[in-house]
Amino acid sequence: MGMNNIKAGRITVEIKLLNPDRILNIFWNRNINIYKINKKNISTMRLDIDYINYDEVCEVIKALGGKITIVKRKGTIFWLRNLKGKISLVFGLLVFLGVIFLLSNYIWAIDINVQENISPFEIRQQLKEIGIKPGLPKNHIVVEDIEKKLENANSEILWLRVRVEGSTLNVTIEEKINPPTEWSGQYGNLVATEDGEVVKVYTYAGRPAVKQEQMIKKGDVLIEGIDGKEGQEYIIPPRGMVIANTFHEKTMQLKLTGTRLERSGDKETEYYISLFGKKIYLKKAIKDFKEYDRIEKSGKIFNEVVYYERTEKEIELTEEEAEKIAIENLEESLKKDLTRDSKVVDKIVKKQLDNEGNLTIKVVFVVEKNIVNNIPVQY
Repeated sequence: MGMNNIKAGRITVEIKLLNPDRILNIFWNRNINIYKINKKNISTMRLDIDYINYDEVCEVIKALGGKITIVKRKGTIFWLRNLKGKISLVFGLLVFLGVIFLLSNYIWAIDINVQENISPFEIRQQLKEIGIKPGLPKNHIVVEDIEKKLENANSEILWLRVRVEGSTLNVTIEEKINPPTEWSGQYGNLVATEDGEVVKVYTYAGRPAVKQEQMIKKGDVLIEGIDGKEGQEYIIPPRGMVIANTFHEKTMQLKLTGTRLERSGDKETEYYISLFGKKIYLKKAIKDFKEYDRIEKSGKIFNEVVYYERTEKEIELTEEEAEKIAIENLEESLKKDLTRDSKVVDKIVKKQLDNEGNLTIKVVFVVEKNIVNNIPVQY
């Protein structure tokens, strides 16, 4: 019964035959249902018949020396035939997208940017030794661990950055010993890039204008572009470094009691591809969170958006706990803006508690760094 329902379909056929009226009696004798008859001329007529009787009708027409042509089709079986072709196309597309998605979860290339003293081959070999090579899943890559292991493996590395971009692992390296560059020969004075307290002065060419423990302002002259005894001075291009303690103030406010929004650990992820400025979603996030953080990770083909649920949680902190949390967060924020040769040497902490239980923590970080502007200023 189920197959009969599937096969149920009606077709319109055009029959060309001398004296076509005689075939009607043959169809009736064979129990072939005819639903509609349209006689176009003396030798041509159109009939609506059931699809399951089509082969038998063809036999009758051919036996009588006529011709039959299908003009129109309708019914479940024809819909299924069309759908079969579309399903194959959609299935092929889904398989293609699925393969691309799976491949996009792996690293297929490693791009190494170095200067002149370290070769890319050397870094590539060191990466292999720590298990980093093409074909590695992205979720096995922790960039912080790679950076630490490379720094420990190669003493010539001053600074490096490892980032995953699409299916490529990018490694950028600054060397400790840079190749000598031709001195520009500019005259003038070297000045301070910011306020600070002088710790050490290194003068390679020129005359120091400041001394240890001296407080200086941004723009003050640190190294003069002159040399020689008094009365016999001569102008030279200045070079040198001035290491100073600089001061960076940051503030954070924390609740000691009450509630605050924190990540619960639950998350929803959605994936989409961008084509011609439009987003085609492969997986849509439900996002039934009242509060959430939205983190988007963009790739060359596939894009990922992660929603982290945030829920209210009761907090009960002592001033000491809040101070520790604030200092750690503020120092982490500060380090993102510092160069690798800068060093935090001290912290000056001030705190104030208001009537609503909010603790304001102000931290002045003392950072030791070189504050010389290497481009001489003319006076």
